[in-house]
Amino acid sequence: MSQTDLQADRIFVKRAVEAAIRIAAVFIIAVYCYDIVKPFIAPIIWAAIIAVAIKPVSDWIEVKTGLSRKLTATLVTVGLLTALITPASILADKVTENVQHVSVKVEKGEFDLPNPKESVKDWPLVGERVYYAWNEAANNLEDFLKKHDKEVKEAGKVVFQKAAGITVSVLIMIFSIIIAGVFLASADGSERFVIQFSKRLAGEQGAKFGNLASVTVRNVTRGILGVAILQALLAGLGFYLIDLPAAPLLALLVLVMSIIQINPLLLMVPLAIYVFSFASPVVAVIYMIWSIAVGLMDNVLKPLIMGKGSQVPMMVIFLGAVGGFITMGFVGLFVGAVIMVLGYELFSAWLSDNQESSSQATAIEQPAEKE
Repeated sequence: MSQTDLQADRIFVKRAVEAAIRIAAVFIIAVYCYDIVKPFIAPIIWAAIIAVAIKPVSDWIEVKTGLSRKLTATLVTVGLLTALITPASILADKVTENVQHVSVKVEKGEFDLPNPKESVKDWPLVGERVYYAWNEAANNLEDFLKKHDKEVKEAGKVVFQKAAGITVSVLIMIFSIIIAGVFLASADGSERFVIQFSKRLAGEQGAKFGNLASVTVRNVTRGILGVAILQALLAGLGFYLIDLPAAPLLALLVLVMSIIQINPLLLMVPLAIYVFSFASPVVAVIYMIWSIAVGLMDNVLKPLIMGKGSQVPMMVIFLGAVGGFITMGFVGLFVGAVIMVLGYELFSAWLSDNQESSSQATAIEQPAEKE
């Protein structure tokens, strides 16, 4: 081997070692940065989703009022925080007050559980079981608690865990709304960053992908959350007017079912059938029609809303939202839909490039054959 080859090998090894050290250093820094930022990833994702979803509202307020962008973002942020914190605080105060009141009465032996009404037996699915357990507890609460000591402790543990989880979720949402307000206040800078980052990843197609992501988040917000809230409100109105027991809880169940893509008709139709047992036939039939109309509402509204402003088929967005929810939880509604839309666009771009390459090759071959 010549001296020149040895020198070239040394240079190659030196460069390879330097590249490996640099890559390792970058990797180590990236890992540490990820560990530091990891607790804030979920709030930042939620903040980005909230900012994208409410930016049209913020822009509209800014245009109508003539306020600066920062002041408008501050007002919108305060409004969102008020809408979240006020009902949560009222609910927490009521629950705490009731728990303390019941605890004091139980300790003094003054707690009297009223006997259930016979109508409890008519509750769908669990009526009889609830009636007999309630009746047993009302007649002798102390024996009932001793008899079901294990179940009561397990139920208390589950309730405590759920309450702690809800508290943490509310705190995360408060933090996310504040970050979303920062994003809105610096919307121009945030938009430039997203475009630059998208272009760095996908070239000139990056700006298109960034726009698709924002459109998808807005469509999912309106198409899934918006429709779910509308269904829950209308269903709750029907429960209240027909005087069903636990109407707020039933409306909450409708909201949850609609968000996780379980048709609320599975709950509302049995309830409508139950209405026939105590209401007049005319009222019961009207309520049945109302329930079916509310339950089928998402079949009409979701295709109209979720595909609006996007060239991507609505089914792709829908599958991404549902699949994302199953794999990643609530935030997956948005992340899954965005990933599916971007994946669909990348696949479509790949197909288009392949077709263009085939057309160019055919055009080159045809003149060659003529010669």
